[in-house]
Amino acid sequence: MKIAFVCNGNSFKSIVAERFGNEFNEGDFEIYSAGTNPADVINKVGKEIMEKRGLSMAGYSPKSMDTLPEKVDILVKMGCDIDCPIHIATRVMDFGLQDVKDKEKCVELIGEKVGSLIKTLKIQMDTAPKVEIKKEAEETGSC
Repeated sequence: MKIAFVCNGNSFKSIVAERFGNEFNEGDFEIYSAGTNPADVINKVGKEIMEKRGLSMAGYSPKSMDTLPEKVDILVKMGCDIDCPIHIATRVMDFGLQDVKDKEKCVELIGEKVGSLIKTLKIQMDTAPKVEIKKEAEETGSC
C-alpha cells in the first residue's frame, strides 16, 4: 500500500509525516512525501525537533509531486490550504494542520495522526478477508 503525504514546500509537515510513517511502518507500506512547490532544504526547526525525539532526518530532502508514484492508495494533505494537482489516489484525506503555528505541537500532532493512520490501515489489512488463489495444477491434481 502506497501512502503519500503532501503540502506546499515538503520542508516541514509532509516530510515529518514521511519520517514518522517510516518509523511506524513494519514493511507493510511504501511511504512518500512531496510538495507542490518544494523548498530547497528541510525546515531547520522541524529537523531539530525530530532529532531531539531521536528521529534523524538524514537522507530526507524536499521533493516535488512528480517524484510520487503514478498512483497512490492514500494521499494525505497536511492542511496547508493547497489544491493538489491531479494525482491518482484511491483515497484522499486532510490532516487539517493549517492552524497549528507552534512547531513542537505540530510535530506532536503529526506523529499522533500518522501513527493512528498506520495502525488503522494495518488493522484493516490484517482483518480483510484473505483470498486464496490456487494454481491450476493444485486444483486438478495434474503435474
